[in-house]
Amino acid sequence: MVNSEPPFSRRSLPSSHGRVELSRVKYPAAVLITIGSVTALAGCRQVAPAFGPNLPGARQNAEEFFYSVGSRFTNIQRPASIIHARAQFGHYALTPSGVYNDTTIWLAIGADSARLFGDEGHFSYDRYIVAAKLSTTPPDALTESREIVRLRKLTDNEYEWFTNVDVALGRMPAKTISDVIAAALLGGEGKSPAAIRADYTTSFPRTVAALGRLYTLDTLNAATDSEGATTYELAIRLTPEILKATMPHYAAYIDKYISKGKYRVSLTDKTGAHWFDAWAANYYMHFKMRSKGGHFAPLEGPVRQMPEALTIRTDMSMKILVFTVGWTEMIGDFEVINTPHERGWSMRFAKEPNWTLPLTIGRLLKASLRRPFQGEGIPIRTSIKDTPGSQTLLNRRFALTVQESGILRFLNRLSGTAVGDFLGPSEREANRFNADAFRALRQDVAAILQ
Repeated sequence: MVNSEPPFSRRSLPSSHGRVELSRVKYPAAVLITIGSVTALAGCRQVAPAFGPNLPGARQNAEEFFYSVGSRFTNIQRPASIIHARAQFGHYALTPSGVYNDTTIWLAIGADSARLFGDEGHFSYDRYIVAAKLSTTPPDALTESREIVRLRKLTDNEYEWFTNVDVALGRMPAKTISDVIAAALLGGEGKSPAAIRADYTTSFPRTVAALGRLYTLDTLNAATDSEGATTYELAIRLTPEILKATMPHYAAYIDKYISKGKYRVSLTDKTGAHWFDAWAANYYMHFKMRSKGGHFAPLEGPVRQMPEALTIRTDMSMKILVFTVGWTEMIGDFEVINTPHERGWSMRFAKEPNWTLPLTIGRLLKASLRRPFQGEGIPIRTSIKDTPGSQTLLNRRFALTVQESGILRFLNRLSGTAVGDFLGPSEREANRFNADAFRALRQDVAAILQ
C-alpha cells in the first residue's frame, strides 16, 4: 500500500512537469505554440549567452536543458501496460468510474482508497525508455523523469484526479529561465522587424528549418513608443500542407482538430491593464506583448513592473465530429513564481465559465459542469526549481474534480474521440517533430556559444 497526500498540501508529492493525460488533446498544440512563439521572438544571438554567467557555464546549461527536454520526445519506448493506461486515462478523463476499478492499470491503492499509477523514464542511446513504477524520490540524473497519477473517489459520482511529473534538467539555476526570457525581449527592443528576422534566420538556421515544416512567421511587428518600450506583434501560420510530406498523420490531426479550433488567452492586472494577449483561429496564432529593458510592460500606458498577481482569461472552442464545444470567460488567478530558487507560474480557476454546447445537450442539468470550480477550483502549477547539489527540476502539478452526469458522459465521448485520434501514429510524429525542433535549438545555441 502507498500513502497519498492531498494535492497541493504542504507535504505534496514531488513536483511535476510534462503532459497531463486529462488534457491530451491540447498538449501538442501547446508545445508547438510555445516553441514557435519563443523561437520567433527569441531567435537572436543575445539569448544564448544568457544561459549562464560565463561562456562555459552558458554552454553547459543550454546543452543540458535542450538535451533533456528534447530527449523526452525522442523515440519513446513504453511497455504495453503504460500504453494501455494512457489510453484509458484519456478515454475516461471525465467519467473516472470507468477506470477506477480497472486492476490492469493501477500499481497501488492509497490509504484513502485512492488509485495510484506511476512511471519513470530515462534516455538511453537513441531512445527514451519509460517503465511503470511508483517512486517517491525525484529524478537524480539528466533526462530522468517521474510521473504519478492519482484518482480518488469522493462520493458515489465524484472523483478527483491529480497528476505530478518531474523532469531533470541538469544543474542550471532556476533564475536562468528569467535571464533567457529577458535577453529574448531585450534582443528585439529598438530593432526593426527586418533586423529581427535577419537575426534569427542567421543565428538559428537549423531551428528555422525544423519549425518551418509547420510554422510560417507571417507577421512580425516591433514598434518603439514614446516610453522607450517595444510592442511585439506576431502572427504565425500553421502549414500542415507542408508538414504532411514527412508527417502525414500529425498533419491530418492538426487539420482536423487544432486548426479549426479557436483559442484566446490574456493576462490582466487588477487595474484592467493587459500584459499579454494570444489568440488563434483559422490556421493562425497571434501574440502581442510589450517590454522595456528586457522586462514585460503593460500593453498600454506607462511602463511599470509586472505584478506577481494577475488574472488570466481563456476562451476556447473546437469542433469534434459534428459538434462545437468550448467555453468563454474562464477566469482564474495567475501568480508569477519568482523566488531565489524557483521560477514559474501558478493558476487557479474557481469561477465557472460560459459554456458552448450543442443545443440539445445544453438543456441537460449543468450542475456537474460547476463542480470542478467549487472549493479550491482547478489548480495548475508549472515551475523550474533548483536545489543545490541536486538536479534542477522542470515541474508540473494539476488537479481536477469531476462529477459524473449525462452531460459529462457526452463530453467525454467527444474528448475520447479526439484523444483516440491522437494516440498512435499522430503522437509518434508529433513527438518526432518536437524532438527535431529541440535538437535544432541545441545545435544552433551550441554553434553560437563556441
